[in-house]
Amino acid sequence: MNIQLEIILQVLLSFVVGMLIGFDRERSGKAAGMRTQMLVCVGSTLLAAISVHLAESYNASEPGVFRADPTRLMAQIVSGIGFLGAGVIIKNGGNKVSGVTTAATIWITAAIGIGIGSGFYLPAFVATGMVLLLNPIAYIQYRYGLKSDYYQLVVKTGRRSIAEKAIKYLHLAEKERKSRSGETMFKILSSNQRNEMLSELLDKKKVQYRLEVVED
Repeated sequence: MNIQLEIILQVLLSFVVGMLIGFDRERSGKAAGMRTQMLVCVGSTLLAAISVHLAESYNASEPGVFRADPTRLMAQIVSGIGFLGAGVIIKNGGNKVSGVTTAATIWITAAIGIGIGSGFYLPAFVATGMVLLLNPIAYIQYRYGLKSDYYQLVVKTGRRSIAEKAIKYLHLAEKERKSRSGETMFKILSSNQRNEMLSELLDKKKVQYRLEVVED
């Protein structure tokens, strides 16, 4: 097959793969959607394919003499993607960091593009399938309470003992507690499912409360 035609086919393939990953991100309302993933995947594929074929052509000119290493350019792709990924990571005060999964998605999209450009199609397809499983896995985490965040539970100081018992009953990790202006604030590690159970317990005791996610 003509080298340029082969590269074009690889680029088209990576275009589709990037579109699938990006569509999955946009469908779940995440950053770095379809256009970003397509550009990252296509760019990585193009650079990887060119580096492979350039190395082959240079090395073929003098059999037995190794003159070009295609992995050098690929290493620069990884470095460049690192800067791109760092740009989507945000620290929202405290120690709460967001955008790490988005950055990792950009990174693996580039890796898939490199795989396609290097001719490793099957590993690239398997990796694509794994990326597309991220949202179903995240749904399972939230659905069954496997994903935890820090929450602040605020109750009247006079009802503090009821809140304490509910927290202990549900085996919630309490990180901090403080009282002021007639209110007691508990900082707890909880999940959506356990929050529902906590709300039920407090509602049964007719405890007025506020429960909101906080930055760690």
